Amino acid sequence: MDRMLSLGKHDRQDNRINGSGHAEACPSPDSGHAEACPSPDSGQAEACPSGRKRRDALPRVRLVTNSVANRLALWHLTGAMAKETQNVWRYAWPVLATQWRDAAAGTVLLLAGTAASLALPWPMKVIVDSILTDKAALPAWLPADKAAALVVVCAVLLAIHFLRNALSTWSTVYLVRAGLRMVHDLRCRLYEHLQRLSLVFHEKRTVGDSIYRVAWDTMSIQTLFNGGLLPLLNAVVTLAAMLVIMMRFDWGLTLLALAVAPALAATIKFYNKRITAVSLEYHDRESKVSALIQESLSSIRTIQAFAREEDEVRRFELNTSASVEANVRMTRTQVMSSFAVGMITAAGTVAMLWLGGQRVLTGKLSVGELLVFISYVGMLYGPMSTLSGIAAAVQGALVPFGRVVEILETNPVIRDAPGARPLERCAGVVKFEHVTFGYDAAKPVLRDVDFEAQPGRVIALVGASGVGKTTLLSLLLRFYDPQQGRVLVDGTDVREFQYRSLRRQISIVPQEPVLFSTTVAENIAYGRPDATRAEIEEAARQAEADEFIRALANGYDTLLGERGTTLSGGQRQRLALARAFLKNSPILILDEPTAALDAETEAAVLRALDRLRAGRTVFVVAHRLSTVRNADVLLVMQDGRIVERGRHDELVARGGAYARLAKLQFGELE
Repeated sequence: MDRMLSLGKHDRQDNRINGSGHAEACPSPDSGHAEACPSPDSGQAEACPSGRKRRDALPRVRLVTNSVANRLALWHLTGAMAKETQNVWRYAWPVLATQWRDAAAGTVLLLAGTAASLALPWPMKVIVDSILTDKAALPAWLPADKAAALVVVCAVLLAIHFLRNALSTWSTVYLVRAGLRMVHDLRCRLYEHLQRLSLVFHEKRTVGDSIYRVAWDTMSIQTLFNGGLLPLLNAVVTLAAMLVIMMRFDWGLTLLALAVAPALAATIKFYNKRITAVSLEYHDRESKVSALIQESLSSIRTIQAFAREEDEVRRFELNTSASVEANVRMTRTQVMSSFAVGMITAAGTVAMLWLGGQRVLTGKLSVGELLVFISYVGMLYGPMSTLSGIAAAVQGALVPFGRVVEILETNPVIRDAPGARPLERCAGVVKFEHVTFGYDAAKPVLRDVDFEAQPGRVIALVGASGVGKTTLLSLLLRFYDPQQGRVLVDGTDVREFQYRSLRRQISIVPQEPVLFSTTVAENIAYGRPDATRAEIEEAARQAEADEFIRALANGYDTLLGERGTTLSGGQRQRLALARAFLKNSPILILDEPTAALDAETEAAVLRALDRLRAGRTVFVVAHRLSTVRNADVLLVMQDGRIVERGRHDELVARGGAYARLAKLQFGELE
């Protein structure tokens, strides 16, 4: 099935078979995954600090260029959108069905309110034809005295208004509640799916775009329900009722009233294509603005350090200007649609007044009957007019909902194979068997990597940046699958295990620990949420973190700031170590754990690491050779290959690649 397209900027994945026979999703060059450097026409306009004239001129040039290019592209996408509508509804219906009770109650009340509205013109007919004039006799249910009858009819009219408004109010309560719960359900489903998508997906997409889709695009389900399906149902019921009543009055006038229907249908169809196109452009622009905000605020320290605040503001202004222009085009199209529909219905109403007035003058209709008929014509044209707004709302909502569907239809690259079994506590024997891997299969990052690690031994990976050390360990975690070769744990290919159970066997202490905006205790227990407080505190003591934790305002219950920025680097590192102690996995990965620490803090961390390593299979990624001199095996990597292996003294004596690295770090040969 064709994917939802949006300016050619949405993700597409080709399911290719890698060398190992496992399906791997490979992003195409035009997949829309965020590039490191935005293209000139991507809407990510670069800041130009060369003066006000350039700042003012650049948006106009870019906006015009993008407007023309995007419109041309979007016209071609309209056909694809139409083809995808059925697919979108396939995802929408299950979400709508989750709130069927509130939806059903609200719908019944809505239709009852519509039925009450149908009764509103009749008291006016009685007042005009039977009370104010003598064109018709008073109905039998009214008193003979006209003054008393007027009071009764007015009371009836007020009661009908009260009933209609009460039904409308309660229907709104039920329907809005149903719509909001649908948004909640869809958000949870999308967020859960994002959590399960592989790193291949997340590394190629901006965080801001994903945030926008979860926070804003999911609200489209409420628009589809409250602004599309229900108004459409109400309009259809109202139209049917109006036609039945009006045909009983005067079929000729009814046919005249319906004469505007073809013009309305053509107008709605004409503008819906344009609304779809500009809505696509607007949501794409808004997504880029969201991505820019996220990127900028998460990098505020760097921005301020380089004094680039004004440049970032200019970049933000350029992107928001593009979004505003797209929004203006969308609003203008919607307003023009409403204007055209309004003029068509106005012409129909005027024609009805003229012909109806002629019939009153000839005695074929009473004034009261004409009043009722004109009221029903208004009720008839109301739904017919709102069909334009309904269609615009649905088309506008289908675009962001399609962006949600696009993610929901993206399958994880890494998933459990049929028959995959859980991995219980493993011994920790790890083997890389002639592994070749590349993020782009044509450009391998690792080439024929082959080695084995035994429990209780420390394997150090050394080499210059970019040679594949971290990538190698990502294969062990099964963030990716190799194109050739196998990664084995206890003699079994990791692809034969359930990947989540595999990852539970591995603890990671990264160079930059990731902490969450929750308590210290919950951060330590992130790998073992069921741990007791005593176990958490013991893990902290093993990591030499207990002392500084107790010095915090609320000890282990202290809430940390975003990413733990309220703590020092050494404190964050020791919390990461405590997390690893508590998880107690048989395989341990240390990725430059002391690279950014001062000497005193490093000594404390190294003492904790010595305790943590005991009895485990340990992999250490290191640039500072002083931290791995005592490793059991050093694997020296160059250009994705293992070029040397052995202990420190052996490798230095060989005078090869490792010896050259040691010489670069003064004093390492001592």
